[in-house]
Formats: sequence, C-alpha cells, structure tokens
Amino acid sequence: MPPRTVAERDYMKKLIIAVVQNEDADAVVDALLEEEFRATRLASTGGFLRRGNTTLMIGADEDQVERVLDLIRQHARATGAAPQAPVEGATQPAAATVFVLDLEEYQRL
Repeated sequence: MPPRTVAERDYMKKLIIAVVQNEDADAVVDALLEEEFRATRLASTGGFLRRGNTTLMIGADEDQVERVLDLIRQHARATGAAPQAPVEGATQPAAATVFVLDLEEYQRL
C-alpha cells in the first residue's frame, strides 16, 4: 500500500456522535448538510423518557468540531416534557447528547 499523503492523514480526525430527539433530527441534518458536513443517521431509542431518538455520526477535522457542535446547539431543542416548575434533584431532558472521539482511521469504500 502506498504511503498516505499529508492531506489524507489530516482528513477527518474526529468522529462526533450526536443523539438528538427525532423532532430535531431533520433540522440538525439539514444544517450540517448546508455546511457540507456528512452525517450518517441511525434510528435509536432510550433515555429517561424512552422516546425515539436519532443518532448522527459525523466526521470532522479537529478545527471543525466547534462548528459542528454550534450547529447541533442551534438546531436541537430541549423538548419532550411539559414545562414544570424546577424540582430539586430533577433534570431537564437534554437537547442532544454528544460524544467527540478521536478517529484513528477513515475509509470510504
């Protein structure tokens, strides 16, 4: 196998896994695609309210991670429960749960 070029080695250093509510998934994906980020979409369930979620897998360069996170923040809303007065010890549903992982290798086959 020939050695990889600098451009190939530096491409997509991070894998961002974002779990968003189904109601927000289209808006988040549309925003990502508009800025030319690719996202793989998976249906998922779980969490405290056992609601349907969408898990997005997004590859990004290190310097693009904050932009991806900003897009998710802008387009994912904390919904799913009726507004209530704050209760000590209670948590509000998150708009998204996001993991940013180092990506050892990336291949498109």
